[in-house]
Amino acid sequence: MIAAGLVLSRLAHLSALLVLFGAGVFPLYSGVERVRLRRSVIAAGAVALAGGIFWFLFTAAGMSGNIRGAIDWSVLSLVAGGTSFGHLWLARLVLIAAALLSFTFSNRASWLLGIGLSAVALVTIPWAGHGQDGEGIGATIHAAGDIVHLLAAAIWVGALTALLLLLGAKRREVTAALIGFSSLGPATVALLLLSGIVNSWFLIGPQNALSIMSTAYGAVLVAKLILFAGMLVLATLNRFRLTPRLALAGNALAANNAVRSLNRSIATETALALLVLAAVALMGTLPPPAS
Repeated sequence: MIAAGLVLSRLAHLSALLVLFGAGVFPLYSGVERVRLRRSVIAAGAVALAGGIFWFLFTAAGMSGNIRGAIDWSVLSLVAGGTSFGHLWLARLVLIAAALLSFTFSNRASWLLGIGLSAVALVTIPWAGHGQDGEGIGATIHAAGDIVHLLAAAIWVGALTALLLLLGAKRREVTAALIGFSSLGPATVALLLLSGIVNSWFLIGPQNALSIMSTAYGAVLVAKLILFAGMLVLATLNRFRLTPRLALAGNALAANNAVRSLNRSIATETALALLVLAAVALMGTLPPPAS
C-alpha cells in the first residue's frame, strides 16, 4: 500500500507541476491569451500541492515502516525537519503555493512571477530522488541533466494540455498555437534526448547497458522509451501533416475534419505522456543499476 501510494502521489505531483510550468509558459510563445489557461494552470497548482502532501505522507510512512507513520506527528515532524527530503518538500510546497497565488492575477508581471516560481519548484525534484546520487563534477552534470530534462518535458506536457483545451477555439487561434509550439518542438525533443542520455549514463552506466532488462528499473526505462517513441511519432504527424492540413483547409468542413484529427492525435499523445510520467514515478522508487 505504501509503495502504491508513493508512486501515485509522485505521479500526481510531478504531472501537475509539469503542467503548472509548461501551460504557464505556453502563452509566451503561442499568442494565446493568458486568461484562456488561467483556470487550468490554477487547477494544476492545486493538484501539485495535494500530490506533494500525499508524497510526503507516504514517504514518512515508508521511512517509519508502517502506514501509520503517515499520521504520526512525531514521524512527520522528524521527516519534515530532520531530512533533506523534508526540507526540499517544504520549500517546494511554499514555491507552488506562491506560484498559484501569482497565477490568479491576470497581469503580465504576476504571470511571469508564477512561471519563475513554478520553474524553481520543478527543478527541486531531482534532489528528492536519484538526482542527488554521485559526487563532485559528476553530480553537478547529473543534476543539470535532470533539470534540463524536466523543463523540456514541462514545455511539451504543458503545450499538450493547453492545445487540448484550445481545439474548440477559433481556427486562427488554434493554428497560431500549433505553429508556435511546432517552432519549439525540435529543440524540446533534442534537449529531452540529450539530457536523457546524460541521465542514463549516471543511472544505468555503460557497463550495464547490455543487461538493462535484468533489473526492474531497466525494464521500466525501456517501456518508457517505447512510449516516448510513440509520442515522437504522433508529434511528427501533428507537425508535418495535421497542422498544415488545418492551416490550408479551404472550407469549414475540411477545417472541422482537421481539428477532429488533431484532437484524436493530441489526446493520444497526452495519454502516452501520462504513461511516461507513470513510468518515471515508478522508476523513482526503484534502485537504478548504477547504484
